[in-house]
Amino acid sequence: MPQLDCTVRRIGDYESRTEEYELAFSVGPSSSRELKIKYQAARAFEINAALDAAVETAREVIGDDDPDQGRPTDEALAKFSWRAIQAAKYEEGEPVGSSLDY
Repeated sequence: MPQLDCTVRRIGDYESRTEEYELAFSVGPSSSRELKIKYQAARAFEINAALDAAVETAREVIGDDDPDQGRPTDEALAKFSWRAIQAAKYEEGEPVGSSLDY
């Protein structure tokens, strides 16, 4: 079963209301992509835009690895990305890894 890996690191000012993250998605050793997102936690539209960008990046990585394999839903990728981001929220720059089997 293929596995999507995501490493998240919080960047920027940790005391700011604006949260910034670096996400690195990969499937196997040959396909990976990085993404930087930034949003203000009080603005749902900014969070949704950041998650949409994460889903798009994850889809590109999955498609690069094997275009014919099964694909997780957008909802599953958004939930996975959000949980990965939240896991890194209070780590003050330390990278946190997560995986999704699909």
